[in-house]
Parts: sequence; C-alpha cells; structure tokens
Amino acid sequence: MGVSASALQLVQVDQQRKSFRIHRSAFKSGEVFEREKEQIFSRCWLYLGHRSEIPNRGDFVCRSLMGRNLIFQHTRKGEVIAFYNACTHRGAAVCWDKRGSKKTFTCRYHGWVFDTEGKLKSMNAESGYPEDINDDGHLNLPRVRLEQYGGLYFINFSDQTIPLYDYLGDYMRGVIDAINDQSASGEMIITPGEHAYSINANYKLLIENSADGYHLMPVHRTYLEFLADRFAGSKDADVAGTMKGFSAIGGAKAVGNGHYVLESNVPTGRPVASWIEPWGSVLKEEIDATRARLEQKYGKERMEYICELQKNIVVFPNLVINDILATTIRTVEPTSPGTMQVTAWCLAPVEESAAMRAIRLDNFVSFLGPAGFGSPDDGSMLNSAQKSMSGSPTEWTELSKDLQDVDDLRVAAGPPDGETHMQGYWTQWDMMLRGAETLEG
Repeated sequence: MGVSASALQLVQVDQQRKSFRIHRSAFKSGEVFEREKEQIFSRCWLYLGHRSEIPNRGDFVCRSLMGRNLIFQHTRKGEVIAFYNACTHRGAAVCWDKRGSKKTFTCRYHGWVFDTEGKLKSMNAESGYPEDINDDGHLNLPRVRLEQYGGLYFINFSDQTIPLYDYLGDYMRGVIDAINDQSASGEMIITPGEHAYSINANYKLLIENSADGYHLMPVHRTYLEFLADRFAGSKDADVAGTMKGFSAIGGAKAVGNGHYVLESNVPTGRPVASWIEPWGSVLKEEIDATRARLEQKYGKERMEYICELQKNIVVFPNLVINDILATTIRTVEPTSPGTMQVTAWCLAPVEESAAMRAIRLDNFVSFLGPAGFGSPDDGSMLNSAQKSMSGSPTEWTELSKDLQDVDDLRVAAGPPDGETHMQGYWTQWDMMLRGAETLEG
C-alpha cells in the first residue's frame, strides 16, 4: 500500500506512545522524490565548495547540483560567485574542464565568449545582431545566490529563503568554528583529490547513517578488530571494549532547521589533536604543541572539545561533515528515489606537517573512503535496506529510540547511540514537504 505525497502524512509522532515513525514511501516514491526536489532542494542551502578550491583570481571549479551545472568562480575582480554553466545562446556548456583558471569562457558550439563574471563579451559574429541586444544583460550567464560561512560556500536556487547565517544557526556555526579553529591561522584547505561514488539507496538512509552511533558495534566489527590489533600492547588495546562505553560521553543533538550533530569520544586518534601510541613520539610532540596552543588561546574546555570530541555533522538536507579520524566534507545528492551520488573531500589545517598530513589522508581513505573499512560496510547495509523494504509489507520505519518530550523535536538532545537527532531532521523534512513558507517553520 502506497501513500500519495499529496496526503503528506509520511511522518507520524505519538508522544504518548513514544513513537516516531516514517512511512516507507518517503524512501521509495517517485512522487515524494519530485516533491523533495521542489520543496526542499530548490529552497534549502546546498553546499557548493570551499574557498581554498579557488584561491586565486580566475580560478574556477565546475560542479553539478540537483541537475544544474554550475561554475564556482573566483572572478578577475576578486569576487566569489556562482553562475550556470549553460550558454545563453543555445544552451551548451561554456566550460568543459572540471577545474582550472581562465580569463574567459568560450562556448564550443558557436564561439560565444563570457568573462569570469559571466558577462557576454563576444558573439563571434560581425553581423546579424543589434549592437544593443545585451544592454539589459539578459544574455549574461545567470548567477546563483551564493553565501558562505567559515569558508564553506552554499548556493540557494530561491531568493525568498533566509540568509545562510540564520539557516545554520548558533550551534552549527559554533561547530564549524571549532573545526576551523584547528588551524593556527584559521585557514583550512581542501587537499587534492576527491572520492566520488554511487549507492543504490535513498539518500536519506546515508544521511541518517552518517551520524548514527547505534550501528557502530553491529556493522563495523571488522574495523574495531583492526583497531584492537593496531593498538596491541598500548593503553588502548581493548578498543572494542572501550567502544561499548562510548554512549556515556557526548550526545546526539538536533540543533534546529533539520541540522544535527553526533558528538562522541572514540579512542581512534585525531590529527588535531588526540595522540595514539602507534603514531610515535615525533607526532606526539607536534600534537602536544597544538593542544598547548589551543588551550592557551581558548581554554581547556574548548581545547578538549576541538581535540577530543569526534563530530559527525549533518547540515540539512544533504551535507555531511565527519570531523572524526580526519575531517571529511561529503555531499549526498539524490539522483532517483533509490539512488544517490556521494562526493567527499578531505579538509586540513594549511600549516600541518607532512607527517601529520600523511596520517590525516590515511585516515580519510582507510575508514570513510569508498574502499575503506567504514563506507563499504555502510553501503552494504543501505543497499540491503533499500532492496528489502521495497518488497516488504511493513509500511513504517520505526525511529523512536530516545524520543524526547519537547515542543519542537528539531531542537532536542539524547545519548550518542540514540535517534533523537534524526527525529529532528525528519521533523524539518516533513515540515518542508508539506509546503512550509519559511525554512525556520
């Protein structure tokens, strides 16, 4: 039995019975998927790129978001903008390179030329067009609304939504600040390369999984056993046993507007700045110096928050930042009700040593990489969930663990192995799917 998106009764909450459930049409229905594109992805702030990817004037990166081909551009005048990668003449791409630096973009189809601000400079024709044909600018490449916080640039396809600063809110901005504070200069950079892969599952399954402490022990047993072997003879040798107690530290928090954070203390080591014995004494000196610098600047409590607490972050609707063994920025783009495209980049302090960078990149690849310990396990579970629920008579997914008795589930906190934060995400999702006029409800 399916539920029409027009009925919009896909999320049901019964506080008396402590029940929070989602109709599985939310994961399978083409009608729901089309409504998501209209009500959510055309109105919410979507991550486009990091300022370090286009450091110099003329630098650009081409990206595709929800079927729109865009150019993320550092103009020759020094402005950072985004515009559509589609010629205003006959629609062909004006840039075929993935990234680089240019003074102009020339369409291969008929030779129209645009500058780095998207302004039409030449129509490659000596006759046939009125001289004033573009006096109103309608043949310039259309810009997309672009705003940034902490070096993270987001686009919005609507001019009617709230500013990015307000959309992120106090807590999420604070978490982004804590990540940037890892760097002595405050300058973080995207390291070269990216991970790009697809998963045959609804994108929201990975959004849930990306900050799900509940699945750690059942799904990632192989990784925990690897860590136990790696730490053999050290004080953290019994990593698997330690993991069982991780729910006593940190928390799972819905922080408003559908965003959420899982904060936990897992003894896997962090380049900034939690040392483990397998890294050796040289890196211990560097990490100790970083901790001392952070404590002097911010105090012990904030230093420990930056260094010790692993943070799995979701910015509604589809950005994941995993500040754990390494710092990974990951976009999860739905391509159909049952498929998604995942792209991930590694974020690092610009000044860290080559040895520390090597540890960071190894961590980036070895757990969250598409061939690492974590992502294949997760992908297998998501594929299984999508395939199995499609043929199951069970209509509802139960997401009731640690349901809080609060007026607004979008601002609630529970234990690290709970589902409180996901309930906040789904509450925002349901509100927007129903056609809420503002992102804040």
